[in-house]
Amino acid sequence: MREGTTSLISTTGVVSSAVALRGTVQFHSRAESVKEIIGTTALEATATIYNITGAIEKMQNTSNLYNYTSQAWDHLNSTVEALNSEAVEIQVKAEKNMRLVSKGIRTLELVTILCVTLNLFAVLVLLVGRPLRLQKLCCLCMVFCWILTALFWMYFGLYYFFDKFAGDTCVALDEYQLNPQNSTLGTIIPCSEKLSADVILHDVGAGIHDIIDQVNSNIYTIKSEYPVKQLDYICNPFTGPPQYQYQPENCPSGAATIGDIPQILKRLTCSDFGGGANCRPADLSSAIDYDKVQSYTSSIQNVLDIFPGTERLVSCELVKAGFADIVGNQCAPLRRGARAAWAALAALSASMVLLILLVLVATNARHPGDDRLSVRHLTSSTNSEISEAEFAEMHAKKVRTRVGP
Repeated sequence: MREGTTSLISTTGVVSSAVALRGTVQFHSRAESVKEIIGTTALEATATIYNITGAIEKMQNTSNLYNYTSQAWDHLNSTVEALNSEAVEIQVKAEKNMRLVSKGIRTLELVTILCVTLNLFAVLVLLVGRPLRLQKLCCLCMVFCWILTALFWMYFGLYYFFDKFAGDTCVALDEYQLNPQNSTLGTIIPCSEKLSADVILHDVGAGIHDIIDQVNSNIYTIKSEYPVKQLDYICNPFTGPPQYQYQPENCPSGAATIGDIPQILKRLTCSDFGGGANCRPADLSSAIDYDKVQSYTSSIQNVLDIFPGTERLVSCELVKAGFADIVGNQCAPLRRGARAAWAALAALSASMVLLILLVLVATNARHPGDDRLSVRHLTSSTNSEISEAEFAEMHAKKVRTRVGP
């Protein structure tokens, strides 16, 4: 009966060890995925900020090149410095925190796997050594198993905490996606300033919209006066007032953009403007400052190119996309792994306690039995010696009786 109980508990320990190993690997794999998503989101935000500051600096350089100064540039200078500082801070914090998290995840995973593996080996030695009466080895294994059991209880607490923490975090992330302002994460993630940023984007969109409209108006005037065939209208990706929303899908593939203006102008000839035989191409080229046009249009095109990323950053769509990936694809497997790990570790700890107690009881029960056998053997030997002495004495008495008168 006792051997059957020991086998059952040992089997439970082995199964719990296997489940704990699987849960640990699953949990840490998903935790690593969550870390990668957060790190990628932070790096993408940093890259977007650098793109914004780069476009602003290029516009400033263009204006300085052609001696165009404005008080607005002074404000933009401070804005660029603040954005660059913010980008550096995000990058440094992301790299530092991701490095620490990755180190912690790997350390806990390796320690848990090592302890479970050593425990399996110790249990095997204990079960094999006890029937062979290797007392010292069994005692060492029991002490080692007690230490590992204490560690398992500690790991159980850690994974239980991770399970609850992951659950609360996933709920908070889900709430943030629905309503960032009223979410518990709203104070941590600065999307509460979205309205002021929207005003800036609205003004930028309105400015570019008006520039493109003015260019198209000039093109219309030229086409009305001259039979120019190679002069295309510029596609405006912004809607009209008052929204000025950026909708690049309004521009079909192959449509002319504001960045194409220098190339369009270079295709024009004197004959396009009704020039006669005396019109020379150099006359038209000298009338157009291609470098200046190239500088201004490329600056505006750079702003257009980064506008979608800027909108995603300002509206926190970048952050929400990362959170959606975590909530939709990582939260459930992460919690399942943590739950499997702490449940298996609890079962393993309990089975180890029962197994060690059974081994101790079995060991203590065997020694009294051995003593009883020794006493019985000693008693039997003593009785035999007493019987032989009495028999010898009785035999001597009979001999004396026969010899006597």
